[in-house]
Amino acid sequence: MKFPTHVNIHEVCPRDGWQRYHQLLPTDVKISLIKSMIDYGCNEIELGVFSRIPRLIRQYQDMEALAAAILPYAEERGVKITSLVNDYENARRSLDLGINNVSCFLSVSEEFAKGFDTTAEKSFADLAAIAKLPGVNVTLALGAVFGSPFGDETPVSRSIAYAKRGMELGASAIGLADSAGMATPDQIRSILCAFLDRFSPSQLSIHLHDTEGFGRATAYAALECGITDFDTSLGAMGGCPVIPNAKGNIATEDFANLLNKLGVAHDVDLGKCVSTSLEMSRCIGNPVISAKAELAKAQS
Repeated sequence: MKFPTHVNIHEVCPRDGWQRYHQLLPTDVKISLIKSMIDYGCNEIELGVFSRIPRLIRQYQDMEALAAAILPYAEERGVKITSLVNDYENARRSLDLGINNVSCFLSVSEEFAKGFDTTAEKSFADLAAIAKLPGVNVTLALGAVFGSPFGDETPVSRSIAYAKRGMELGASAIGLADSAGMATPDQIRSILCAFLDRFSPSQLSIHLHDTEGFGRATAYAALECGITDFDTSLGAMGGCPVIPNAKGNIATEDFANLLNKLGVAHDVDLGKCVSTSLEMSRCIGNPVISAKAELAKAQS
């Protein structure tokens, strides 16, 4: 089996990981943890979300302070800072704070889109306007590519058509999300093969959730297909706020451990990553979820 020689890891814990956390995290705690994420070697960090929907930004009222503290630290260490945006005005807010790398959300599922008070056409209109902003770099974040928890169909033909249209409107990359964690390894292979007939691996990234416990298996399948850019979340935290019973992303430490076992190069220091996961668990009171951190805790 031939895997990629090197994989980039996009740490999404500050956004996807903390967005459903029940307590508001103090800004100084966030800053300390995010700096530790930078120190353990992730290639990118998604700092937060900009949205007009109050329930989506409950944890992100301090984005100005976070950006001021984190952007210089990340730049010194060559780490890219990104944000998730839901519309044009909030993309402008992201750029105003110095976060020029934005992911523009667009759902393949019409029912899923309703939870974000949007439609595909509105999202395309926002994407077209966002892509014209000076200095912006846009990733089209396609939600529910691998299935909708609301029962509507999400055919791969629609996902590919949306991706092509997004690139024509100015997106430089496409993020493919298993938003509900419904995918199986065979489904990952099938859909990624269809995308790779039309896009290069360098244009694609993948965002996997572990709702049914298949996260590492689907990550393995994506590696088999040659995907080199993965979203992960420290401690397996996270879960979409509009999907019932949503679970977190694949754990950064578990994914880095998998890459080590497969001999695939990456930039994360696994020991530091596990230590940060355990520290996050201690300081915010979140239970240890990932396999690697749980093992380390048991052995300590």
